[in-house]
Amino acid sequence: IGNATVLTIAHRLHTIMHSDRIMVMDAGRVVEMDTPAALIANQGVFYRLAKDGGVLEP
Repeated sequence: IGNATVLTIAHRLHTIMHSDRIMVMDAGRVVEMDTPAALIANQGVFYRLAKDGGVLEP
């Protein structure tokens, strides 16, 4: 979709791994927001979810 904003709410991380930006929420608050690569590099909440969910390649 060109020139549009798409909001995807997902529990399965595979669904959002190719998104331009990801917003991670915890208890109704935004705790992280960046590109998937940056979130993984920061090794924060998203990284732990992706690692525990088997989304990251070994």
